[in-house]
Amino acid sequence: MHKINIVFFSILFILFSCSTRAQTENKAIPAEPSSADKSSMLFNTNTADCISLPFGYPDLSKRTTADTTLSIIQDEHAWKQINALKFETPIRKELVSLPEEYDVYLPFSRNTDEKYDRIRMASGFLCRRDYALHFMAVYNTVRYAEPFIEKIYLISTKDNKPVDMKRIYLHHEGEMGFSRYTLFHIGKDNIISLQDYEFTEGPFRLQPMQQYQVLPSGKFARYYDKDGPYQDEEEQGTVKNHLKEGKWLEFKANSSAEMQKHPEFTDPYTYVEAEYKNGLPTGTWKFYKLLQKYDEETGAPIIKTRKKGPLIYTETYKNGIVQK
Repeated sequence: MHKINIVFFSILFILFSCSTRAQTENKAIPAEPSSADKSSMLFNTNTADCISLPFGYPDLSKRTTADTTLSIIQDEHAWKQINALKFETPIRKELVSLPEEYDVYLPFSRNTDEKYDRIRMASGFLCRRDYALHFMAVYNTVRYAEPFIEKIYLISTKDNKPVDMKRIYLHHEGEMGFSRYTLFHIGKDNIISLQDYEFTEGPFRLQPMQQYQVLPSGKFARYYDKDGPYQDEEEQGTVKNHLKEGKWLEFKANSSAEMQKHPEFTDPYTYVEAEYKNGLPTGTWKFYKLLQKYDEETGAPIIKTRKKGPLIYTETYKNGIVQK
């Protein structure tokens, strides 16, 4: 969960001034575009460009080894679908700011890095009664002979205005051949499945799959297959109507924790007492230092040693939007 705050798409309108957290934060403040920008103000609404479901990489839940992951990364059918989106509408670098290394939510914060100098919107989009979902690609144009799509974001809109955003695809090439991937699948039931993979000097790492749905408001919310009590290594709470509901405990890396402002954070992990209503943050969230021990050989946290440390700060939410 990340701290973010931006000017989003001057070609659309100027969005948001906000403070922390990676859910979705602050209210949109429309601005009258210049006459030169009006032609590019709107997202594509031509129903002839609506795409059908399912879409993306199939059988993500079955790709559990390095070999099967490589085979799906190279899946030609999935790439034909992605290329059919037609990422042909360029966005000037100065008109969009992307704050993240691997994750992003609206609104954004920091300035666009030099490697984000090719950003394009797709013509193809997902048409829904209450909202639409548009695709934006960020091309990596450094270090490699040919630019390639490094990230794809899914932007939800209502009345042709952006509401929320989530990165659904990642192809990150690091040093020494290390790489990270996020692959996605959007089913006929409109559930968005995301699977993270990591190839490093250590063993192949497969992160738990996460699923999302888009609420009638246009906001993304975590989706769970079953209702009732839920618990894994990162969170625990109650699921109602496939969404988070009520009090939750979350143990996650949190880049919102400013190390200079809060030197108590010797690492970026927090113990969070959170609250949700219909899948969206609500009420007062309390952020504590997460006390935990680490495996001396792998550096991985030892889950059974986790406990709550001192309270560091709080955030207040209403309808998924941070108030303070």
